[in-house]
Amino acid sequence: MIDQDLLVRCVTEATAEVFQTMLDMEVKFTGLAAEAHPSNTGLISLVGITGEWGGSGVFCCSPTLASVICCRMLGSPPAENPTIDEEVLDVVAEVTNMMIGNVKNGLEEVTGPLAISVPTVIHGKNFQFRNTTGLRGAALTFVTEGEQFEVRVSLAPMGEGTSSHHRAPILDLAHM
Repeated sequence: MIDQDLLVRCVTEATAEVFQTMLDMEVKFTGLAAEAHPSNTGLISLVGITGEWGGSGVFCCSPTLASVICCRMLGSPPAENPTIDEEVLDVVAEVTNMMIGNVKNGLEEVTGPLAISVPTVIHGKNFQFRNTTGLRGAALTFVTEGEQFEVRVSLAPMGEGTSSHHRAPILDLAHM
């Protein structure tokens, strides 16, 4: 059974490992995030998780942090006026893929084999997101380079008796 402590541990370890290994950035876990996440501007990158358990993993950050992550990943100097372009979106997608992939690996001892989807990155203004109800989840906040970000993982068992409403629990986006 997946419990909150297991999710928090898996997400924290996966996030710290990817940021340290791939970006040479230290992250600090700062606590659990609120359920609703309104945003004036930002990026979210989501990866679907499937298997006997299904759900999603989400990385949320500011455009500023996304630009820093891109520069660190590619070994380029920080831009004076960072912009969100295809390169930044691709790097954020890849970082999300690595983090959620590591979370998946940490959960498979409990859930059995899991697979993850190709990441989807959304960038824009005035949006909010939430997960479908009925999922076991952890929403964690971290800080690095003076910027806060979130990593969220939500899962539910995909048993035979599961209703179609819960057979594909994915992130639900709603515009404000």
